[in-house]
Parts: sequence; structure tokens; C-alpha cells
Amino acid sequence: MLAADGGDTWIVFTGDLRIQRNPAERMAFRQARLRGFVFAPAYQKTPLNQQASFLLWRWPDIEQLTTLTAAPFLFELPMSKSSQIRQLPL
Repeated sequence: MLAADGGDTWIVFTGDLRIQRNPAERMAFRQARLRGFVFAPAYQKTPLNQQASFLLWRWPDIEQLTTLTAAPFLFELPMSKSSQIRQLPL
């Protein structure tokens, strides 16, 4: 397990919502005590340089969310600066 060694905290960035939908993947994610952010579907249609720019723009929000708790979590990152980052069930 990644987090079991007492080392660094792992943060996962993905565009794959199967983590949330597939019970086996959800359980593995929780057992590894990962923290994750799922890119909203709009990221798929956005050029890579704009995706990177938007991720960096949201980085303070991401840092704040990761320091709130040591428990595993999953959030969706919207492709809009005015939209809130929303927590997904894990």
C-alpha cells in the first residue's frame, strides 16, 4: 500500500471516473488511502497546454483540500473558474 509506509501523501489526478463507479477500484483507492481529483469531461476537449494552465490556476484550492484531512477522498475538478470543486462519493 502506498500510504502504509508513513511516507509522502499520494495525490491522484485522473480523467477516469471508474474509480468512483467500480466497487473494486473504489475499495483499492480507499485501502491505499489515496487522495484524488477527477478531471471533468470538458478536459477531454481542451488542449493540453490549457489543461495544464487551468490545473496550475486551481493549485491553491487543491493544496487546501489536501491539507484538510488525512482520509482518502475524491473530488471533481470542473473546467470553469467560477465552478466549485465538488466532492464525489468514495
